Amino acid sequence: MREAVRLRQQHSIARKIAGACRALSYAVHYVRWRFRFAEFGWRSRLEAPDVLTHPKHIRIGHHVHIRKGARLEAITSTDACEVPKIEIGDGTSVHLYSHIGAVSRVQIGRDVLIAGHVYITDHDHALPEPRLSTTRNAVLIAAPTCIDDHCWLGEGCMILKGVHLGQGCVVGANAVVTKSFPPYSAVVGIPARLVSRYDQARKEWVAVGSEQMHE
Repeated sequence: MREAVRLRQQHSIARKIAGACRALSYAVHYVRWRFRFAEFGWRSRLEAPDVLTHPKHIRIGHHVHIRKGARLEAITSTDACEVPKIEIGDGTSVHLYSHIGAVSRVQIGRDVLIAGHVYITDHDHALPEPRLSTTRNAVLIAAPTCIDDHCWLGEGCMILKGVHLGQGCVVGANAVVTKSFPPYSAVVGIPARLVSRYDQARKEWVAVGSEQMHE
């Protein structure tokens, strides 16, 4: 009996020490990044990013986890008439080697799951004249990109400029999303097409007919 009490006390002490260590780790991480970003939320983590461009134009909410290898690029351009902005909402998780770039605005909502090697952008390059070098083409075409709360972006997908994904959308692995989709849409392919929608009345995902899939 005494041995059981002693073990419980040891476990309780160990849990308290582990909790204190976690709190200290979060505090150190917060202090490290808070003043480099426009906003860096409490208990958020940014692990060994590959590229950080103008983080003062990037806002990261609370409880966000961005795994290693990320490229977060708020790009200033001589052609742009606005300050670039990247916003990542509370509770969002960004997995390995994902790339988010903005010359205008990229907004990612709350509790979004972003798999590895995902590319999210609000711009691309204008096509140069054939006689000009593409490496010297600095002209960018931009349109704000928005990903609403609770979306799920599969491995290796791309979300291109001007796209708005409504709440709860699911994007299949390696899909290239070139247009907007309403809430609770599941999209796949290159370019991405609608394959199912969540039916709120039936509480299930329902396949979309072939005539709608190719709209």
